[in-house]
Amino acid sequence: MRICVLQFSYEGPDRGRGDLENGISRFEMASSQHTFERRIICEESFKEKIDSVLREGFDFYINLWSTTEDPGTGMQASQYFESLDVPSAGFCSRGQSWIKDSLYKHARQRGAPCVPGMLQFPLSVKPSNGYISQPTDENYVCHDERELRDVLCQLDKQLSSSGGRRIDACGPTASAELHDLIDRYSDDIVIQEFIDGDEYTVTVIELGDSAVALHPCVKTLSGRKRFHTSGAGSDLKPCKELVNREDNPILFQSLQHAALEAFEAGMFRGSHMGCEVNLRVNGEMGVFVTIVNSQAMTFLQTRNDLQDLLIESLPGGLPAAVNVFIANYYARHDVRQKECIKVATAYDEVAPEYDDQGQTNSQDKENFRHLVENYDFQGTVLDLACGTGFFGRLLAENGFRNAERVGSLIGFDLSPGMVDLCRKTGVYDQVDVSRLQTCLLQYYRHGEVDHVVSFGALHFLSPEEFASFFVQCFIIANKSITVSVDEIPDSYNEHLHEKGLSHMHSINHLGNMEAFGEPQGWKLVSSQRHYSWTSPTTGDGIYSTFFRFERVDRGNVLISRAPEKN
Repeated sequence: MRICVLQFSYEGPDRGRGDLENGISRFEMASSQHTFERRIICEESFKEKIDSVLREGFDFYINLWSTTEDPGTGMQASQYFESLDVPSAGFCSRGQSWIKDSLYKHARQRGAPCVPGMLQFPLSVKPSNGYISQPTDENYVCHDERELRDVLCQLDKQLSSSGGRRIDACGPTASAELHDLIDRYSDDIVIQEFIDGDEYTVTVIELGDSAVALHPCVKTLSGRKRFHTSGAGSDLKPCKELVNREDNPILFQSLQHAALEAFEAGMFRGSHMGCEVNLRVNGEMGVFVTIVNSQAMTFLQTRNDLQDLLIESLPGGLPAAVNVFIANYYARHDVRQKECIKVATAYDEVAPEYDDQGQTNSQDKENFRHLVENYDFQGTVLDLACGTGFFGRLLAENGFRNAERVGSLIGFDLSPGMVDLCRKTGVYDQVDVSRLQTCLLQYYRHGEVDHVVSFGALHFLSPEEFASFFVQCFIIANKSITVSVDEIPDSYNEHLHEKGLSHMHSINHLGNMEAFGEPQGWKLVSSQRHYSWTSPTTGDGIYSTFFRFERVDRGNVLISRAPEKN
């Protein structure tokens, strides 16, 4: 794909754009699959500039930056861009307008995540719409009413000089005089209890109807950095390092859980990208969410070792993350719905003869038998694109249903006709109609998954959907992933087109599978190439490579369970 990365120029003091403009280099290094071009939207005539960019005919857009304070550009430009409804991911004006104070109120209503209170000193005072790149620069800690009064007056002058509204925020009511002072202000200020403790950040990536929390980072704070008071400078930049999960597994997961809750509380779903969550940890009080930024700095900053390690905690790394953003847009807008319906109908029509055709046109029996005889499948097995249930029948023949074995076999397929036949085998505990793109997250709402298997269907996925599918697999599966990747020749698609069957177009994903690599916590134990099947429609012979991955470690990411759809 040809992808445009939109960034906005910022005028005025303290609105440098150098660091941000360099952020494109991180995407340029993402993969050879896509090309990335940057376009800068300036304050003047931003509508005309955006219209001009769209006329260039990009396939996808990534909107990287804006805030509510930016005149003309920023919020207004993003709102205009979003109104054009082009394929995109990134900054979402709806999420950014959900300011910090609203986020805290919503979190308290939901009961999660934990956020600071507003009643006791020391109190933290900060703008409710602080710049994304400056989450702590304008953060003040006040230990009494006098300090609070001074800070409010100082911030009032800053907001007034920059065109901000005067403050009328919620806050403590320690005295009537102080209450009157606070009442003069607007929602530009958030006042909350200061949490004295270590500071962490967690990047959250939207993944279909779910979300993934990446490896947490800790900010090393000490001395006046820990208590950033009104007298402290704004150039205090704490160092970051990855949290070692083994040092405190409970804290590691608690940070990720809180970040995922913050993603939902902040209503960032629909950006197709994610957010960045800042947290404070107090040994006695627990984990608190202090700030949620609608733009993850991980994707803005130029390359460095820490950010590379953080992104690599996502299976497939940055190339997979970009594809996830695109696949999120596909899924939310049902871009491929018509194609999927046509493919399902085609398989419905051949379902009654499918097994008979397989006897003469396929070597599935030999290939599958090798898998079930040589690898362990004990536990819960999800057979994705299960067809008539041929793999499940071989599992049963190999003792999967023996009394001493504990496990269940779940099937999903796009074709209702195939699902009916699979149910009639009697070897599956559950078989449902669902797409490859969604069935894994759909099942994970209710239960754990030990093994994922999928054969003869991945070629129907786009490259972006293929990457998103494997991100889901490598995060969710507890034990193994076993798949076949079909080497689809060009002649196969040419013959389909000649027969008026372009909706059955298939992709050779072997290169994409090899490029995806071996994610953290996994080992590729086998990849074997075999003749697989001959198309009864086109006569083309297809070879497949069978991949077997096994989990060797838990990994460093956490996925949320997607909420039930109404």
